[in-house]
Amino acid sequence: MMIETISEVTTQMVALTGNIQAKGVGDVCAAPPTGVEGYVNDILSWVKYGVIAIIIGAGFASSGALIVGKFGQMGRAAQIGASGLFWTVIGAIAFVTIYAILNGIVGNGC
Repeated sequence: MMIETISEVTTQMVALTGNIQAKGVGDVCAAPPTGVEGYVNDILSWVKYGVIAIIIGAGFASSGALIVGKFGQMGRAAQIGASGLFWTVIGAIAFVTIYAILNGIVGNGC
């Protein structure tokens, strides 16, 4: 019963309009609501540079632990430094990847 109803409605619409075309949404740019652009830019810039500062700080701290551990014959400190460097690089790769994906979704304007 439902299928026949849908078929009849579709047939009537095609008969009235002549053709039915499915059109996609055009180039729609994501934009913050009016009046908050400045706040959004400030927050995003602080988050972006905060993450960059954390990555740089973690890299220096891990390098320091690695150097002190190697020269001071402290195997555990060197191991933690090496592990920290690995996770710092993984975090930097994740940051760049996530930033690129979000930039691809939101874009730089139209």
